[in-house]
Amino acid sequence: MAESMVGLVPESWCCVDCGVNTAPGFFNRAGMEKAVEALGDAWDKNEAGVKQTITTDSELYTVRNAVWEAAGMEPWGGCLCIRCIEKRLGRRLRPKDFIREHEFNSLHLPGTELRAARLSAGRRRG
Repeated sequence: MAESMVGLVPESWCCVDCGVNTAPGFFNRAGMEKAVEALGDAWDKNEAGVKQTITTDSELYTVRNAVWEAAGMEPWGGCLCIRCIEKRLGRRLRPKDFIREHEFNSLHLPGTELRAARLSAGRRRG
């Protein structure tokens, strides 16, 4: 039986407002469960993983719970692209809105120019 990915992987990576895929190259929950099931014991024994691809079209990020709630989103209530979360908030995202420790918020990951601009606004480079 496949390991449940509920609460670990979104049902869809598409923005709930505009429909843009925020994570092309990533499995949604159902797809991840199928991929894990295909790996069988190798997954359980931590001997194999599921390849996911992050590209310059990816808009992966994680904001603080208070910001997500202010945008009218429930935990695991779907994804929002940056333009749509900013529209809901009525302002631009700031670096302090993001959970700095989360791997999706690394400036070293590829992603859209807008994502990079919001993550790095006001940060020193170098």
